[in-house]
Amino acid sequence: MAGLSSANRSEKNTSRRLVDRFTEWSLNWVPDSMVFVLALTVIVYLMALVFTDHGPVELVDDFASGFWLLLTFAMQMCLMMISGFVVADSKFVKSGIIKLVDWPKTPKRTMLMFCLVVGVVCWFHWGIGLMLSIVMGKQIAVRKRGLGIHYPFLAAVAYSTQCIMANGVSQAAPLLMATPGNFLEKTVGGLIPLTQTALSPFLMTFMVIQLFAIPLLVMYLLPKKENAVELDEALASEFAHVPPATGDVKDLRPAERWERSPVLPTLLALVMLFWVAKFFWLNGVRKLDLNMVNFTFFAMGLLLHRTPQSFISSVKQGVNTTFGVIIQFPLYAGIFGIISNSGLAGVITHWFISISTTETYALIVVIYTSMMDFFVPSGGSKFVIEAPYILSAGQHLGVPAHHVVNAYSTGAQLANNIQPFWALAYLAAFKLKFQDILPYTFLFFVLSGIMATIAFLVFPTGL
Repeated sequence: MAGLSSANRSEKNTSRRLVDRFTEWSLNWVPDSMVFVLALTVIVYLMALVFTDHGPVELVDDFASGFWLLLTFAMQMCLMMISGFVVADSKFVKSGIIKLVDWPKTPKRTMLMFCLVVGVVCWFHWGIGLMLSIVMGKQIAVRKRGLGIHYPFLAAVAYSTQCIMANGVSQAAPLLMATPGNFLEKTVGGLIPLTQTALSPFLMTFMVIQLFAIPLLVMYLLPKKENAVELDEALASEFAHVPPATGDVKDLRPAERWERSPVLPTLLALVMLFWVAKFFWLNGVRKLDLNMVNFTFFAMGLLLHRTPQSFISSVKQGVNTTFGVIIQFPLYAGIFGIISNSGLAGVITHWFISISTTETYALIVVIYTSMMDFFVPSGGSKFVIEAPYILSAGQHLGVPAHHVVNAYSTGAQLANNIQPFWALAYLAAFKLKFQDILPYTFLFFVLSGIMATIAFLVFPTGL
């Protein structure tokens, strides 16, 4: 037994060293996304200079012509991120989270509930899911102390479930392709409704299978109670702290009374939600697009917060999540301008065609975009770069554009499990290091990667 224990310790130490080295490499060599978009601009410019007949000045013209192309898309993405935060930040949602957390009484049932709730919510809206997974995870850590739930494992499950199940109706690429007037509408010969992408039989089946596969892996990996490291007392006190209520202020000015009144937000929210109900009654989900999603969650945010003061306070916090989109999307649009206008898209398309067949192309897109995601972790901005050539190559190979979008959105989620960019919000919230969760998130990456490989090889052009 002593020899076995020693061998196990040696194996764990070796695994730990590998994890530490990988994490150190990521943190040392994967720069902030702003640095990467600047570097990528230079790389694409040089590629176009070498592989196309556009000269240095013409390429600058190409960059400038595309620079403002994504202003509408950037605003749409900002509203999606803010509206998701605002809904999840409401008192109603937070009180519901506490009731859900208190319902299961065992570690396995708690983790099962956690995976299913986070998975379903993330599929509907990744922004709400991100917030909910953090808030619910911290509540589980506090309220389930003594059950033996390993704290780093809990944080890893929160992160990986969000990464995997975010490939739903709020993903940027499918919503963009369904939105009238998008900059790729002419490229693919029209709109691609969500019923062919996020709501397609292929992707819906794939996501349902993943939704059930995640809890199975969680049950298998769940550390035993005797090996669990729970939340310490100091963090438990910090997470459980409730700020004191401000109470009603007497002798308010009329303007202050309106700021605290639920009348106007509730009235507007009900009118907006009535219109949403009418839209779905007349159109179903086929015409659902980015604008409709934002409209719906904007109304829900108003209704849930009730007062202008609460709503605006939450919006101010949510705006902090959008600075990358605001400042980086014009640069990505400039890159798109170079790729599209210089002819570089055709060159890269030819490269893809040369290494692909109809049967393998969708999987190649999954792998390629997963690799790119390690450096450009925003699915929306990365799609701007990749779309001109991955969609064109798919058309040449006979792979439907909607299935290329499905392959892209699936691959865009994979690398998030093993790179630290999107994990930063979780690490800050749970007070952990990336090294603490990577051993578990890597296994989720492997599971999701295997399932994606099988799905896109068996159905290379969709169902």
